[in-house]
Amino acid sequence: MKGDNEKNRPAWQLPPGVSRGTWDYVHEVSIATQYDGFHHGHPLLELDRNLVMGVADEISSSQGIQAGVAIDLACGTGRCSIPLAEKGWRVIGIDLSQSMLSEVATKKNSDTAIAQRVALIRGNLVQMSFLADQHIDMAYCLYSSIGMIQGRNNRLELLRHVHRVLRPGGRFIVHVHNRGTWLRDPGGVRRWLADWWRSFRDSQWEFGDRVYAYRGLPSMFLHIFSERELKQDLRRSGFRIDRWMRLNRTSSGLLSPPWCSGLRAGGYIAIVQKA
Repeated sequence: MKGDNEKNRPAWQLPPGVSRGTWDYVHEVSIATQYDGFHHGHPLLELDRNLVMGVADEISSSQGIQAGVAIDLACGTGRCSIPLAEKGWRVIGIDLSQSMLSEVATKKNSDTAIAQRVALIRGNLVQMSFLADQHIDMAYCLYSSIGMIQGRNNRLELLRHVHRVLRPGGRFIVHVHNRGTWLRDPGGVRRWLADWWRSFRDSQWEFGDRVYAYRGLPSMFLHIFSERELKQDLRRSGFRIDRWMRLNRTSSGLLSPPWCSGLRAGGYIAIVQKA
């Protein structure tokens, strides 16, 4: 009954940045238990995991350390946490879904060494004051998880927390989807204009917000970015952009050639450094 009461919280009791659709998502157990199978073979999830491993190697080499400390924001079922721990890194996985964390726990507990390197915290990415300053070498927030946070100020709060906890020179990797692709979809121009107009009429709605049906959930929320918007938010939070990756339409690799990326890119991955 306690779990049911939490799931059915009224809107005014939801954590900052958490929409009703996101709250339903994190409390749907099947989303977590079927996550690996549902996303198996997705090219973006292979691409970003390899990128995380590569940046981890760069940090180890440049800082002269065998392994560092990472924070996996919206860690899901641990698709990056576990491989990173296998490389010797200590990883803090944070997710609002207890079911997701249970999936990670099952994986990590099968290996004593990995179990000792992976710590799991159930928490809201907007409310991370419990993390100490300047003790993280690398942070990452992948698969547009930052887009699941409702409200630009709330997304900026996440970025400020990441900046605070990173050591000087620490790296942050973030992925978002590109809303410019709407204009290439059937009916996309109409949706673009309607969304833009709604952002003026509705104080709770921002240009790029989207609510849609997803795996049996009626109102999944996702904010979809422009390239300019994400760059502005990263710089406002104190980051210096080291690498900016424009992904192709299927997010299986880099966009080539990179012209008209605002319309053609499926999304963006930024690797930034604490200035």
